[in-house]
Amino acid sequence: MSSKDPPAFPRRQQYAAVVLAALVVGAVFAPTVYGARDGPDGVVAVVTIEGPVVGSTADNVEDELREIRANESVEAVVLKIDTPGGAPAASERMYTSIQRTSREMPVIASVQGFSASGGYYAMLPADEIYVLPTSITGSVGLAARAPDADPPVEGPSGPDKRGSNPIEQWGTQQTLADVFIDTVMEQRGDRLEVSREEVSEADVYLGVRAVQNGFADEIGDVDAAIAEAADRAGLEDYAVDERDTSVRFFPFLFKTDGQLMVAYDENPGYGQVETLEYAMVYEEAVPHFDTLEEVTRTEVAAAAEDTQQADTAAAGGQETSPATAAARGGEQR
Repeated sequence: MSSKDPPAFPRRQQYAAVVLAALVVGAVFAPTVYGARDGPDGVVAVVTIEGPVVGSTADNVEDELREIRANESVEAVVLKIDTPGGAPAASERMYTSIQRTSREMPVIASVQGFSASGGYYAMLPADEIYVLPTSITGSVGLAARAPDADPPVEGPSGPDKRGSNPIEQWGTQQTLADVFIDTVMEQRGDRLEVSREEVSEADVYLGVRAVQNGFADEIGDVDAAIAEAADRAGLEDYAVDERDTSVRFFPFLFKTDGQLMVAYDENPGYGQVETLEYAMVYEEAVPHFDTLEEVTRTEVAAAAEDTQQADTAAAGGQETSPATAAARGGEQR
């Protein structure tokens, strides 16, 4: 080594210098890289509920909400709803499951096209209801087949299987309707701007009117509902978990021969069909067919599209459906 070369550091001192430099760099940059975001504070689950409310719908909603309650990372729930209603028992099951969830975390309902009748009933335990300006809500009532004028004295299995008389049938219908109205008054009574008698008229309302009369709370889309749910849960940084409760065979409602029916197959003339003796459903949203044989999923979809177009035709003095007429100033059962 020449006399002009710098003195060499011992190898141990070189290692110490490298380690010291790494610690200094880490101390400077670590807060920027890791301190600001260690991941979301929690999760907002968005549960999609669409189509008629039937037993399989309730099964899936119960399963999803049960899993959500058991998931410690989920801090709030948004119900993304688009349904005209359906079977009372299924609506009640969904109501109970949503109520149980709302006791553990914030639940916000976000109405898309419809959340009427049984759909409206099911979402009542939500902390707030968000609607779009064109969303349809309400229809607090019960659809039922008219009681038989001449019920059988004995059922097919003997005297212990008697059919109920018309008075008993009407009594059952009224009991179900009263339970619906009582629940609305219990859950939203302090926010309603209408009387119990007006609630019992089973009117439907578009979004703005629904907020004005207390059937809903805010105008806003699903993103606004998610933000509200996160705020109620105290989440500044959150992830969104989309969950779909669609059933394997998507059911559809229709009316034929004066009855409400639900089908689970492409051709309900030959597939599974169920008659709804009682229904919490907004009937104006249900397509009507003269005979069962002419009903297919394609025909129902086309008829439903025609119904939706009629409901949104509000300009130029055009004829509108009862839903639109109700929202524009008149009431419609």
